[in-house]
Amino acid sequence: MSNITTTTEKVSRIAFTKVCMLKMSQLKNIVIQGESETVEFKKSTAQLSIAMHTVSAFLNSETGGILLIGVTDDKKILGQVVSDGTRREIAVELSKIEPQANISVEYIAVTNDRYVIALMVKAGIKAPYIYDGRAFIRSQSTTSKMSQEKYEQLLQGRRLTSVAWESLATNTCTSNDLDKKRIQQVVNMAVSERRLTDSATQARVNEVLKKFNLLVGDRLTNAAVILFCKNVEKQFIQSVVRLARFRGLNKTEFIDNKIMRGNLFDLFEGTLSFLESYLPVAGKIEEGNPLRIDTPAIPLKALREALINAFCHRDYTLHGGSIDIAIYDDRVEISNTGPLLPDIKLSELSKKHQSFTRNPLIASVLFTCRMIEQWGRGTLDMIELCKKSNNPSPKFEETAGGFSVLFPLREPLSRVSSTAASPIGLTSRQQEIMNLLKDHPLSRKQVSEKMKNPPGDRVLQKELLKLKTLMLIGTVGSGKSVQWLIKS
Repeated sequence: MSNITTTTEKVSRIAFTKVCMLKMSQLKNIVIQGESETVEFKKSTAQLSIAMHTVSAFLNSETGGILLIGVTDDKKILGQVVSDGTRREIAVELSKIEPQANISVEYIAVTNDRYVIALMVKAGIKAPYIYDGRAFIRSQSTTSKMSQEKYEQLLQGRRLTSVAWESLATNTCTSNDLDKKRIQQVVNMAVSERRLTDSATQARVNEVLKKFNLLVGDRLTNAAVILFCKNVEKQFIQSVVRLARFRGLNKTEFIDNKIMRGNLFDLFEGTLSFLESYLPVAGKIEEGNPLRIDTPAIPLKALREALINAFCHRDYTLHGGSIDIAIYDDRVEISNTGPLLPDIKLSELSKKHQSFTRNPLIASVLFTCRMIEQWGRGTLDMIELCKKSNNPSPKFEETAGGFSVLFPLREPLSRVSSTAASPIGLTSRQQEIMNLLKDHPLSRKQVSEKMKNPPGDRVLQKELLKLKTLMLIGTVGSGKSVQWLIKS
């Protein structure tokens, strides 16, 4: 291999190593060499949108590049007037690049009122980068659209390296933003399950985080933020669960929908609460047993396994990513962004297989507190739990850029409810409330007194409001005298 370094390579290296010190003499040296695989000229910001194609291409390359605005194709340095509007326009166009990239913008004075705008673009570590929905590549001095094959190749490479994302240090969140009580709960659970020693209960927060490998020096990792950050404003935008109860078998009409953003444990608990509020529970009394036996439409433990799998295996590098929970009349779907890792085949999920996770730090914390009982058992447990309760087996599907678990219901939700007034599946508690209200209005206190196993006041109020949202019940009166009744 030749040890000769070309002038263009030297100039590019100078530009990258001294980004904030680019002077007119260096600019002239770059321009003299002309356009190349790492250098592009544009006459003015009138060509800004096309120029962003080249920025995308530089990010998708192995070397990066320099975009100079204010230089013509025939190497004339003209510069241009730069106003606040010009700066805003550049910022807006750069914001259309996904995933986000750190691009340095420099303004080199040509005359008293004219500047060459230099965009210094380092090769990205999260290729493919798209601008306004499209990805581009650079070949010699030409920018062109990236082929679908190349795009998928780069996307697969990003997925393979996404495990590093959770290990990266964050600058936006500190230990003051973490939920200390939640961390202590996790430690206590781990000690009770003998996955941590008793001394861990006396450890300081930073010591616990270090034990879980959630610190880089004194800074939190991204995994620590996902797991424990209680400050929603500092939580990652992709730490989201989208929940919906649809009427029927498709997404044409929804009965309820919400978006939750927060740390993993809060999202986990909130999602289970949503599922429990919409999935009916059949109750029966067996001879010789005074306690009612409740059988949910889908085993809750199977839903837990699917949800934990989604949190462990989803691709957190995608800023628009999420976990999606969809309840239909005939099924429940739990989906996450990020397909199966290359080492796992869809056909292997229904039999014993090795465990591979995209986010080992997050998974390790969940294993330590026994939210994960055994490695590689999640999908098998879902199948066995459904079989044991006489439910159809769950189905596993890989979609474009994601993975889904589908739980078919034994009976459609619209047929499960025993309350004639209810057009959708209700929980046994909600059905009991409906039955109590069908004769005459009752206050919340009266409802509680008449229930067999009344919940706490806050839970009962939540159930009443849920039935009101479904337009099954209404209220009369106000304040402390309010009463609840079946809507006619």
